Amino acid sequence: MPCFFAHWVKKSCRDGARPVSTYNARPVSTYDARQCIVTVLLLLLTMSVFSQQADSVQQRRLDEVIIATEQPVRIAADAAAVQQLSVKQIATLPTLQLSDALKYMSGVVVKDYGGTGGMKTVSVRGLGAQHTGVVYDGIPLTDCQTGQIDLGRLSLDNVHDIALEIGINAGIFVPARLFSYSNLLKINTLSKIPDKPVHVKVGLTAGSYGLWSPQLLFENYIKSRKRNDRYVVWNLAASYLTSKGNYPYILHYGGITDSLSRERRQNSDVTVWNAEANVRVQLDKKQTLTFKWYYYDSERGLPAATIYYNLNSAQRLWNRNTFGQMKYRIFFNTRWAYQLNAKVNYDHTHYLDTAYLNAEGRLENDYRQWEGYLSNTVMFSQRFRGTEYRHRWLQVALSHDLFYNYLNSNALEYNNPTRLTSLAALSLLYTGEIIKVNGNLLLTVVHNGVQAAGNSNYVHLSPTVGAAVSANKSLSFRMFYKNIFRMPTFNDLYYREVGNLNLRPEKTQQWDAGIVYNRDNLAHGRVLLSASLDGYFNLVKDKIVAFPSRNLFSWTMMNYGKVFIGGAEVNAHLQYQFVKGYFLRVNGNCTYQKAVDRTNPIDKTYNHQIPYTPVWSGSAGATLETPWITLSYALLLVGERYALGQNIPANRVAGYADHSITIGHQYKIQKLTLGFKCELLNLANKNYEIIRNYPMQGFGFRVKVFVEY
Repeated sequence: MPCFFAHWVKKSCRDGARPVSTYNARPVSTYDARQCIVTVLLLLLTMSVFSQQADSVQQRRLDEVIIATEQPVRIAADAAAVQQLSVKQIATLPTLQLSDALKYMSGVVVKDYGGTGGMKTVSVRGLGAQHTGVVYDGIPLTDCQTGQIDLGRLSLDNVHDIALEIGINAGIFVPARLFSYSNLLKINTLSKIPDKPVHVKVGLTAGSYGLWSPQLLFENYIKSRKRNDRYVVWNLAASYLTSKGNYPYILHYGGITDSLSRERRQNSDVTVWNAEANVRVQLDKKQTLTFKWYYYDSERGLPAATIYYNLNSAQRLWNRNTFGQMKYRIFFNTRWAYQLNAKVNYDHTHYLDTAYLNAEGRLENDYRQWEGYLSNTVMFSQRFRGTEYRHRWLQVALSHDLFYNYLNSNALEYNNPTRLTSLAALSLLYTGEIIKVNGNLLLTVVHNGVQAAGNSNYVHLSPTVGAAVSANKSLSFRMFYKNIFRMPTFNDLYYREVGNLNLRPEKTQQWDAGIVYNRDNLAHGRVLLSASLDGYFNLVKDKIVAFPSRNLFSWTMMNYGKVFIGGAEVNAHLQYQFVKGYFLRVNGNCTYQKAVDRTNPIDKTYNHQIPYTPVWSGSAGATLETPWITLSYALLLVGERYALGQNIPANRVAGYADHSITIGHQYKIQKLTLGFKCELLNLANKNYEIIRNYPMQGFGFRVKVFVEY
């Protein structure tokens, strides 16, 4: 494919300046079905405007400029509460996987089962992992079986930046599916154009307990020879990771003063192959076409919970995932734009336990899932002249997504469950001189179908609205409200001895109000300050929970829960420039959060903190950057939590502090860039637990070296 595009570009181009690219659920009734048909017809009618001739008034669209240089950290003064980490910031943190970077964001709880190969999921502001969508270059990653994305799968080697958008989506020219999550974790790999035709990066990471990971990145930028508005960028990234994960830990047999023994983690090895290819084609100033192919293959051991004398584990897990996605975007003029997204995804998971206590003496489950996804988005933009040469913008977008999920497994009560989902979103974004308003209305229609079982269909209308008001150039206020719901996963509905076909979707309401302060002219421009304070409240109804029915080995899923989540977050970034080339960057965040069960006043868990949600958490970091070395210190602080719903001493999980130091820098030698990064992890050498009975690694190290051309 890259060769084809290279031939196409060279045939039709000439040398010139490098261009840049732009820009309550209920059963379905007959009346609801008519609503869905009307929505689809509205979308088709909107798209039909493109068959008309353009406005006779001549218009000129200004190209968006992609800035490649590192910009100061600023908290966006938008309705959405956005936290962002650039590739330069990630380089100063002790990170190997995406989950490592997320630990330094406020309001985020990463559930880590220990070791490099342990599963890692994210909870944002007390909401479950299923409520956070992981968006990879504009299109979400999905898992219809569990609804959770294992963040340990995702490498940071090819990532340009990551952003966490809480509640409301910052943009509206996006697929409707992005409006269907309570929060969004966005990962971008194609955010800038290389500054030279060929870019090669080779790296090697080594660390404690058998960690080895070579990485390769190759990029090719083919600019035009006959036209200055046409180019092709393609890249290929590949990595391999292996780790024994056999780190030592201290096992306590009772209280902190009781007997203990020194053990070593068993069956925690992991081997991962990862590769992806990207192609970006700028057809002209108005049209862009991108393709992505992704492949992931892993084998890992699943270590057992450290429960006294039973430390052995015979569980193995194999996972293979591949998907292809494409995006086409065209700006017809300054007013009308259209975007098409498509994706095909396949995922295979194989689980084996050779020590399972049943008649066969083993448990072996196999899961295969497929998804087909298609999205259309139309956007209209109107500019109005304001005062002092500033302008106001009104943008309206209509998007429709359709996706089909299919799961085949020997572990489900019903064979071959399927789900067809339709999402239609009408969104609006107004950007004025002092106010910015963002809102959308999402219509969700879901049809579940399984063999030998009745169908379950749902329809839900979800409104979202937010606003940001600028008091002056430095101070702004923001707020939003969002109503959303999540469908039960295939495991919730159909898993043997657990599934419940009558489950209702989990409904969530979110409120947020915050203040943002940015100053970049303190101390004659040498000090940059950015800070924010947000207060929020989330209400979760019809919470999907599992509890024993007939005995401890037979559980069932039910809608039994109401959770109140209230809290506050503080984020701050400070940059001080001593002299040219010498910087001190300090950042920190703190979260206070009460997430309590308010289901039934007579329950023992009523008004108790929900499991694995700390009341206090935060992080802090300081980076000293000089022309010859960069030194960083990072601190994670997490308060006590409870492993079960009842907040009693027997369920208490102790809090922890994790200290790490990173030393590294990049040096240019003619056309080569040499870089290194040395990480000293968990300096206090504490085997703290994020999940009970799954101790984390104590002191360790990682060293990364790379050569870039």
